[in-house]
Amino acid sequence: MKRLIIAAMLLICADYAFAQYDYEMRIDTIPSFRQSLEIDTLLMGRNIYDLLNEKGIISGRVKITQSGTLTKAMRQHSTDNASKRINGYRVRIYFDNSQNARYQSERILERFAEEYPNIRVYRSHVSPYFKVTVGDFRTRGDAYMLADKLKSSYPAAFIVKETINYPSF
Repeated sequence: MKRLIIAAMLLICADYAFAQYDYEMRIDTIPSFRQSLEIDTLLMGRNIYDLLNEKGIISGRVKITQSGTLTKAMRQHSTDNASKRINGYRVRIYFDNSQNARYQSERILERFAEEYPNIRVYRSHVSPYFKVTVGDFRTRGDAYMLADKLKSSYPAAFIVKETINYPSF
């Protein structure tokens, strides 16, 4: 009986301590916190250190100083592995084999490149299909965030597993 009372008290204390957060409590596990998964495609592929130093709304609020050695090492690692390809995910925004599929795929590629200049876009032809695929994501979750954001402009968007380019830093 004492254990039951102690367990109830711990749940009440935990509920009070985590009241300010969005969380889900399960009886036999630890609390798991839900985070909203949003992606800002305007910032994709950009260096966070450069963004924080730009003039704008957040100017002067945050300054991160990074060792030049670390920056050099990360760039060298990226350069050394630039030719490597790894397994990952992309978002397919066009897939068709109609008579005007070549023309349509070119137009969609150009439109996407204008709308999202920081996201890589790929066009391929595997007879008889023309395909337009975007992004280089290491996880399905990252690809899903972009696919979800693109659904309004590209309703046929879906995630595909592909060999992707090594990420650049």
